[in-house]
Amino acid sequence: MSIKNKKRNPFEIFGLSPQIVKELNEEVLFKLIKAIYKVFQLTYHPDKGGDPKKALEINLAFENLNLEKNPENFRNYRKKYIERLSRKTLQKELEELKAQNRKLNFYNELLKEKLWQYLENGFEFLRKIFEEGNGLKLRIFDIVTYMNFSGFRNTKKQMFFKDLILTKNFILKRRAYEKYYIKFLNYKYIGCIKREYLEPWLLLEREFKDETPSFKNFISKEAFIKECLVFLEAEIKSNSYIFFYDSEDFQRVFLEGVVIDFEKLKEDEFFDILKNKTINLEKRAETLNNFNREISEF
Repeated sequence: MSIKNKKRNPFEIFGLSPQIVKELNEEVLFKLIKAIYKVFQLTYHPDKGGDPKKALEINLAFENLNLEKNPENFRNYRKKYIERLSRKTLQKELEELKAQNRKLNFYNELLKEKLWQYLENGFEFLRKIFEEGNGLKLRIFDIVTYMNFSGFRNTKKQMFFKDLILTKNFILKRRAYEKYYIKFLNYKYIGCIKREYLEPWLLLEREFKDETPSFKNFISKEAFIKECLVFLEAEIKSNSYIFFYDSEDFQRVFLEGVVIDFEKLKEDEFFDILKNKTINLEKRAETLNNFNREISEF
């Protein structure tokens, strides 16, 4: 059988490495698969203009990894996928180390070039957007919130989606179930990374409760520079992770989620949002209190 026709492990189709499959427990790993599956559905489903063959491949992969319906299948595929980590002879390990060294040297040169391109063209890209219109409206799938709360009963589906509006001087943000946007003055857009280039679960800060990890929505600045910067693009694209930072405390880089779609706002639409749908301080405090109550109920 040729490599081209060789059947791929379902975990591979979901873009997960053997390392992350080994590290996460079954429950958390299946949550991650469901989260990626939702993103795939929003990207590749034929009704959304996606590729029918790719959609079929993804559906079959999800059926094979459905822990709730077929746990034995899930465990068999997981076991076989993790075994890839141990199929290394000394010679292969030496070859891999040499390849990694070449890769690091290549990344080092690429990073220099990428950084210069970003400084030269990245901000020009944003400037043109804000000159042509009054902002960019993005629909985001909050994959971190999904990972942390999808297992709770009575969880609202809208909790996992949010809208962002990027402007020259500030950012507006609201969750799908909220009526009003909140304005952030010091929250700055960094860029996007294609989803297939990155596994943020290895980089996100987290805490453990009863041996179950709870993911934070940020990466340390050092980890982001080391692992993510080389893949960063100024241009906003669908099916990409989108990152921001707080200009008053640039020690953490925030992952808002996966970009589902985006559009430029017209002037009248933008001013209507700013005037009638942006929260004031009193309403903001009330919204935060309501949100905290919902979290307590969970």
